[in-house]
Amino acid sequence: MKSSPGRLFTANLVLLMLLSASAWGGEEDVRHWLEKMQHAAHTVNYDGTFVYSREDQLTAMRLIHRADKTGEQERLISLDNTGREVIRDNKKVTCILPDSKAVVVERDRPAGPFPPPFPSSIKELQKHYEFALAGQGKVAGQMAQKIYIQPRDQYRYGHRLWIDVNTGLLLQKHLMNESGKPLEKFMFTRIEYLKTVPDALLKSQTIGKEYTWYEADDKALVPGEFKRKWVVAWLPSGFKQDMETAHKLPSTGKPLEHLVFSDGLSSISVFIEPHAEKGNHLIGATTMGAVSANGRHVDNYNITVVGEVPQITVRKVCDSVEMENKK
Repeated sequence: MKSSPGRLFTANLVLLMLLSASAWGGEEDVRHWLEKMQHAAHTVNYDGTFVYSREDQLTAMRLIHRADKTGEQERLISLDNTGREVIRDNKKVTCILPDSKAVVVERDRPAGPFPPPFPSSIKELQKHYEFALAGQGKVAGQMAQKIYIQPRDQYRYGHRLWIDVNTGLLLQKHLMNESGKPLEKFMFTRIEYLKTVPDALLKSQTIGKEYTWYEADDKALVPGEFKRKWVVAWLPSGFKQDMETAHKLPSTGKPLEHLVFSDGLSSISVFIEPHAEKGNHLIGATTMGAVSANGRHVDNYNITVVGEVPQITVRKVCDSVEMENKK
């Protein structure tokens, strides 16, 4: 007996639904992969090359990461003509700028693990995002699990993650706009997992006597040294303050207050500094890839809000920053 077109359509539809149900895992499955990824970020030794793209720009970089009993160290090397490097550990960040013959050292680091962990618990995040497993595929020659993360409102972006099935390392990530188009892409093209990482791989070979060093003061300013207390009156639901620091910029010596807010997945930074007539301060809105920024003057201060969130988010946050008990 021949099957009718209607029956074939129904059978195919049921099969598709069953396949979808098996590919899109539940909360426990997603939590397992996020926990595995978080653990790998702080424990896996590797030497890899990745490409980062936004808009029409493509950047290639080499990343070396070591985790041992002394903590974590990273060396990030630009593979373009500038040869710039960033060397990071638990205490400081060293930026090496061969094209400017300069080295900038920032000693003040926020409390907590480094690099910042991806959230392993999705209970709170589920109020603001939807999570789902979406099959597997290869990235840099490694089998990877794909995870979709979709925002529930207009104030944050979506994410696509590819996690190494064996090690848990994040191998690829896309940030998606409200139309489902990628704003930024990060992807390893080569990854080598190492048992140990030699010290030589974490040291720059380009620094010479002709370099000028700019180092931050060992003692950072405290927020109380600012004349007034600042308040961020509006934040998207779920965003809470993660960090507050105040210090002098190593390149100029000017004080800068820095507030960081996060929902556990996305973050927003608020920078506050005294106004300078000759300063190059952002006024209004600008966007570069997934990074949105908005700036304004408040009395004698410059407020700049930056985050990997939509422009509407940074604008509303920036407009809400005000001095406490302002008269």
